[in-house]
Amino acid sequence: MIKTTAVIFVVWLLTACLAENSDIMQPPDYQKYLTTVNPDYLITTAQALSWHQYKDQFGPTYSGNKSWHKFLSFTKKKLKALGVKDLNHNKWTYNRWYTTDWPDDSNWSLKSDGRPVKVAHYGAYSGTTGPEGITAELRLFDPEAEMATYAGKMVVVQVAPHPNPPLKEDYQKWFTLNDYEYLSDPETFPPMFTKVSRSSSVAYDVWWQLRQTIKINTILAKSKAAGGILIFDMGYDRLAGLYTFPVLKMFDNPTLYLDRNAGSKVIADAKLGRVATLKLVAKVEPTETYQLIGYLPGKNYGTARDEKIILITHTDGPSISQDNGAFGLLGIVSYFSHFPKSARPRTLMIFLDNRHYMPGMERGYTKQDWFTKHPADKESIVALIAMEHLGQMEFREVGRAFAPTGNIEPSFLWTRNNQILIDKAIQAVKDNRWSRVMVQSVERPGIHNGPQGVWYGMGKIALEWDLPAYATMGIQGAYWSTTGRLDEFDKNHFVTQVAAMCQLTGELMLMDFN
Repeated sequence: MIKTTAVIFVVWLLTACLAENSDIMQPPDYQKYLTTVNPDYLITTAQALSWHQYKDQFGPTYSGNKSWHKFLSFTKKKLKALGVKDLNHNKWTYNRWYTTDWPDDSNWSLKSDGRPVKVAHYGAYSGTTGPEGITAELRLFDPEAEMATYAGKMVVVQVAPHPNPPLKEDYQKWFTLNDYEYLSDPETFPPMFTKVSRSSSVAYDVWWQLRQTIKINTILAKSKAAGGILIFDMGYDRLAGLYTFPVLKMFDNPTLYLDRNAGSKVIADAKLGRVATLKLVAKVEPTETYQLIGYLPGKNYGTARDEKIILITHTDGPSISQDNGAFGLLGIVSYFSHFPKSARPRTLMIFLDNRHYMPGMERGYTKQDWFTKHPADKESIVALIAMEHLGQMEFREVGRAFAPTGNIEPSFLWTRNNQILIDKAIQAVKDNRWSRVMVQSVERPGIHNGPQGVWYGMGKIALEWDLPAYATMGIQGAYWSTTGRLDEFDKNHFVTQVAAMCQLTGELMLMDFN
């Protein structure tokens, strides 16, 4: 009788415990968590910071350099641990140009009229000099002069000679704030279609000046100049470590970058026909690099019914947040690794590209690209997610200093011209309290009936491939420079961006594209 009573008591106790904890014993509602972010599945701010701390130890990640290999190995190891299968390395070798990076200026310097000049950085892939440098007469650039005027001369070019460029259509589209579908925190943004001053936003000002280097470098090469001295309308702290972008194919006109203060002295010397000595010692070596491709399997992986969402970003760049899109995608993979394969309606294809800061960029290596070699792999891709420039903080010039404003950097969230896609983008922004973000669909006019600008970054292949897509990136402020390390990174902002993109990835998991 005692034994029977004991058994009854144990059964009663277990039943009571199960009833009390029935919510724990129930299987998770995975379909719900596809489109409503479960915080228990999301990476933590501590994880995000630790990933970036590891990356920050090794400096800029240029395709194939030691820092880049450490970054890719670290990311690959994390992907494997999260269940990513069939990792492929699409390898090739290219000629990598490199020199010392700021603050190590031991391989680049300038003397004008015998006096040392403080140099902010160098023109990447612009050639090399011997250790003694090259000495030549300074010649101030005049766009009306004949090319032959600059042969053998040290050409001094003001990158931003016109402080108020006309707001023509192309300038509006590329270098100002454009129209939108939705704007969070609208009071914190500058007005649309207005030249943005460095006191309100450095983003478009930096981008506009960097774009001028395409034409300048072409002129230097065609004119057979001895070298180039490019003077930017920036203070030293802002220009220091600025890396060339877009990266042109290698040429042989060694080039240095000066801030407005140092540049004013060189301009004066050029007007007097003084002589300068420019040193830029660089090396070129064959370097192996690769695209990394892998798959987090969906329920139909490995069958003819499998459909894939491609997660895409680049892996090379000068700063902590320029090329950290790979960590953003890692955050998405981490989230969906909590789902069993059967609860993932579509496969996530991870595509980490390596060509953004190579000479000639992506177009220069089309033949080596994975999809050129494996065009059939596009056939099962039904949607796209792209992430770049994440967790950025906003900076401004304050006098000669380049200082944080205390705000996060504004960012873009792009999608296609489809009202369902647009509505879900806006909802994800609101659900995850994503601050200072502009939702845009560049294929149609915005809410003010104006153009919505340009879809930047690797995600824009959604337009070429005609895919439903979401892509995000920071608005391009302080991240251009090798000086941009952890002091320019916000872990909370990063996790917010990852959360919103997890939600949108889940939406693409469920959408009917037929």
